[in-house]
Amino acid sequence: MRLCSPLWLRYFAWSIILTTKNLWKLSSQDLFKKGTRVWHRHPELVWIPGELEHDITFSTRTVRIRLEDGQVEVTNADQLPFLRNPAILVGKDDLTALSYLHEPAVLHNLQVRFIEREVIYTYCGIVLVAINPYADCSHLYGEDVIQVYRGVGKQVRELDPHIYAVAEEAFFDLAEFHKCQSIIVSGESGAGKTVSAKFVMKYFASVAGHRDGSAGVENRVLATNPIMEAIGNAKTIRNDNSSRFGKFIQINFDEKFTISGAELKTYLLEKSRLVFQAPQERNYHIFYQLCAARDHPLLRDLTLGPSDVYWYTAQGGDSRIPGVDDREDFMETLKALELLGFGSEKQKSVFRILKGILLLGNIEFKEDGDNCTISVRKLSLALLQISQLCADYKIDEAQLRLWLTVREIRAAGESVRKGLQPREAVRSRDALAKLIYAQLFSWFVHHFNEALTEKERRISRNKSFIGVLDIYGFETFDVNSFEQFCINYANEKLQQHFNQHVFKLEQEEYEREELSWVRIDFHDNQPAIDLIEGRPGLIEYLNEQCKVVNGSDLEWLNQVTTSASLKKNAHLQIPRVRCTKFIVKHFAADVPYTVEGFLEKNKDAVTIFVDYNYKFSFYVPSKQTVKKTVASQFRDSLRDLMAVLCTTRPHYVRCIKPNDLKERFHFEPKRAIQQLRACGVLETVRISAAGFPTRWTYEEFSRRYRVLYPEGKAMWRDKPRIFAEKACHKWLEEGKFALGKTKIFFRTGQVALLERVRVETLSVSATVIQSCWRRFSARRKYLVLRKSLLTIQAATRAFLAVRRLLYLQMHRAAIVIQSSYRSAIVIQKYWRGYLARREKIEFRRKVVLVQCCVRRWLAKRRLRELKIESRSVVHLQKLNTGLENKIIDLQMKLDVMVSDDLTAFYYTSRLARLTLCCPSSREFALEIERLETECDVKEAQKGELETRIHELSSRLDQVNWKQDYTSGCQQVNILCIISHLFRTKWSERCAVVERDRDLMREQLLQNANILASSHFSRSSVQPFCSYSGRQPFSLMGPDGNSVSLSGGSGDLEEIALILRQQQMINDLRMRAEQHQRENERLRNLVEASSLVDSLEKKTSLRSFESYKLQELETAHARMKLELERLVEEKINGGLENMNVKLHEESAELRAMLSTRFERQSAMASGSPRPDSGHWSAGHSDDGSSDLDEDLCKERQCRQLKALAE
Repeated sequence: MRLCSPLWLRYFAWSIILTTKNLWKLSSQDLFKKGTRVWHRHPELVWIPGELEHDITFSTRTVRIRLEDGQVEVTNADQLPFLRNPAILVGKDDLTALSYLHEPAVLHNLQVRFIEREVIYTYCGIVLVAINPYADCSHLYGEDVIQVYRGVGKQVRELDPHIYAVAEEAFFDLAEFHKCQSIIVSGESGAGKTVSAKFVMKYFASVAGHRDGSAGVENRVLATNPIMEAIGNAKTIRNDNSSRFGKFIQINFDEKFTISGAELKTYLLEKSRLVFQAPQERNYHIFYQLCAARDHPLLRDLTLGPSDVYWYTAQGGDSRIPGVDDREDFMETLKALELLGFGSEKQKSVFRILKGILLLGNIEFKEDGDNCTISVRKLSLALLQISQLCADYKIDEAQLRLWLTVREIRAAGESVRKGLQPREAVRSRDALAKLIYAQLFSWFVHHFNEALTEKERRISRNKSFIGVLDIYGFETFDVNSFEQFCINYANEKLQQHFNQHVFKLEQEEYEREELSWVRIDFHDNQPAIDLIEGRPGLIEYLNEQCKVVNGSDLEWLNQVTTSASLKKNAHLQIPRVRCTKFIVKHFAADVPYTVEGFLEKNKDAVTIFVDYNYKFSFYVPSKQTVKKTVASQFRDSLRDLMAVLCTTRPHYVRCIKPNDLKERFHFEPKRAIQQLRACGVLETVRISAAGFPTRWTYEEFSRRYRVLYPEGKAMWRDKPRIFAEKACHKWLEEGKFALGKTKIFFRTGQVALLERVRVETLSVSATVIQSCWRRFSARRKYLVLRKSLLTIQAATRAFLAVRRLLYLQMHRAAIVIQSSYRSAIVIQKYWRGYLARREKIEFRRKVVLVQCCVRRWLAKRRLRELKIESRSVVHLQKLNTGLENKIIDLQMKLDVMVSDDLTAFYYTSRLARLTLCCPSSREFALEIERLETECDVKEAQKGELETRIHELSSRLDQVNWKQDYTSGCQQVNILCIISHLFRTKWSERCAVVERDRDLMREQLLQNANILASSHFSRSSVQPFCSYSGRQPFSLMGPDGNSVSLSGGSGDLEEIALILRQQQMINDLRMRAEQHQRENERLRNLVEASSLVDSLEKKTSLRSFESYKLQELETAHARMKLELERLVEEKINGGLENMNVKLHEESAELRAMLSTRFERQSAMASGSPRPDSGHWSAGHSDDGSSDLDEDLCKERQCRQLKALAE
């Protein structure tokens, strides 16, 4: 059982104590603050959630509630809104576990479990609430689910709520406490009462059936279900399988608590359904089953037709039910009849009677003067149908025609027959059909009881049983007649029993036991019951009116309204406007009843006719002289039922119908709350959470739970009250139990806790006993094994000792024998060692000799290879490869230095020319400005070139070193093209410098000619003269041909001209050699790019380019500095200093030329003379090359000196 929530106890106590307005306001400040989650009443959804917009204080007159959709509702502060439970409590499987127990909390909790979790069962204290899902939930009722709940006992409340849990609890209480139990299943039509009752019986048949596997009485009990559904259930607008009668199944158990039999009692069969069905409704299922299986061998002789040809089965229209096969249901009905002992002949008789009822419904009456005559709907079948009806019932056709159209009135020993009008004849016909069907229904019930109880007749009457009550729920329609009056009367009685069990008996018990308990007011419906069954009462006046000859419904209503005692009853209301209705205030709702038909339905109009004229095999006439009315019979049967229920411990199952459209897992709050109010679930919540639903006598408690307090020893027998108090204080919390005078009371869930502790204690005790016994058995077995083992070990040790002795003797003898041969073995050992060492030494010497010969041969062969290789050109080329690379690097550096010197010389000569040419300082200043502009332009061009070089180097750095050979070659080609463009632009810039340098060189050579002529005249005047006399002087021309000169007076000028031409040729050759070297360098660079996969060569190329860029930047900076220095000297020193420097430079050049010619003259003494025929272009080229080199070196020295200054 679930524990009660402490929050609920506080809230419940607060709602009871705060009865005055002042106290209510005082406590409301602590509960109703701004933002508190509350419930607000809604016309369609009943209750919707919201939050308070402000605090509720003493002065609050209106309450503002903000709903979830953002709307704000204003209500009166006289009635506070209900509080909402925390989110953690929503969806609990027991409503008593909620902190706030009220109507919206119960409704919301059921809706969440049903819609969101698709759970159909919920506990409400001692009541199980079952909501009809209108879906296939067969997986919830299988045999495996039965095994889950089987044998759990009181701890079943710890499992999920289920109909099997209620059945298990009832069966456990029957077996443990030997008290009869009852399960009351109630609810309105379509709520699932019949299905719930079927599952209860299925559970009992499974857990209490015969264990030997034979077909016991439990199978016969289950077999009654399909038969009772066939003859007592019908389709209504609200339910496809609605039970139109109430039943109480009493399942009997023997001393071993196995099913030994059953008894079936029925209440108030709806006979009016036999003759009338509303649209979209059906008659009882059995008629449609007969028509659907009319070709069955048992039914072929009956010649039945389809259901739409009979008036009693065609009134509702379409008779089909989705998902139902009437033929298959008929086969199940036949199997059940056979299992219950109905033979084929008896089955045919039953089916013949049912067919006769259908034929009876097709009889019509037509007016014939003051009387009426019989006619049939289909004239062609008239004679056949009436004859079949009379043959089936074994009655005279003439008598049937007579008594269906007349009635007999007896008075003072005389009888008078009076003809009936067609309307009266139809009512008489329908009454006869209802009587026949009712008697057939009772006959079935009687035979069922015989089949289920025949084995119990020898058993004592003090038997245990569990009763299952499946009865109609509270009903209210637009038009409520006699049937609804009886149904609601039965529900009033059941509600009174529920009230007595849950409310009245609870509080009376608490008062008797002198418990501290706050009395709770509840709705007592005894006044409503007195209104119906009291004297005087509605039933009493109805019976009196039935005895009056000319009694009518209006006379009965008039008698009720004029009764002084009934007027005082607050549960009866008479409309102010005179009409045929009266209102009864039932416990669930106020129901208006229409009095039309009450008298006719209450009295059996054809009872006298049947008693005196026709004797059916299934009809047993009453021995009473005066027949009881239907209302009296129903009242007496209800009293008997209440008497039986009062001797049992009840278990309640409340079935709820969630919607009227039979939609799957669809919940309509308005329909659900009506049923919750009608079945008393809300009151159950309140009393179950606040009361003590479980109680024990001290003797029973101490006898069952004596294992819970072993410290008391015999206290449980001598002082049970003290034992109960100490045991409860040990295991339960304070306030969860109460001690009365003769009983101890427990709140919900406490007995389950004690049961669990008891089972655990017994399990531990059993484990201890088992462990002690196992220890004793194991020790005894161990001692036997130990004794046997010691004996075996002693024998084994003796055997091993003897065997060891024999082994030692044999070992000693072997040692003595071997000692005599030990000397010979030692000698053999040393001799074998000597032979092995000698053989090894000889083998090693031979191996060394062979190795020496092989190494000598290999050394000679290697020497020959080295000699051949040293004389080969390829070897020399490999050795010179490194030197050539170094020479190329030095040559490139020298070219850079030469280009820098040429650039500086260009600017120097340009400045000198400007100095000589400019006549005035103003023109000189203009020239300086122009030069500065050119420098800026050159710097800008240089910056552009640097930017392009930087971009290209960046792209080159981004190149992936792992690319293939083709991509590397492409990058190198691009680099070569860019380098060629750079060289082209640089050559254009240097062209002007070279032209100026050539002019300056020509001037210097002209000056040097003078020295050269004097030198020639001093050193070799005689040879020259002598030589000139013999043959003319010859020189090599620019084209390489020999030019002859005579020794006339113009020889000196011609010689100077030839020298100038020769110098120009040398310059051109030098430039060609430079271009050749540059081409060779570029060719080497291209060849190196082919080896781009080598990381080392790529790195050197990049370093060379960066070095070349740095040299260009250095040259540019040096030129700029030189230009600034020249400009500054021009400004400071003027033209005089420049002339002086130029004269000094010219003198130095003359000295250098003279030195150079002297060196050539010295070299010419051991070689052919320059003027001889052996002078060649090679010598001239070498001489001019050496001269240029000396000039360049000297120029560099002067520049270094100038920079140092």
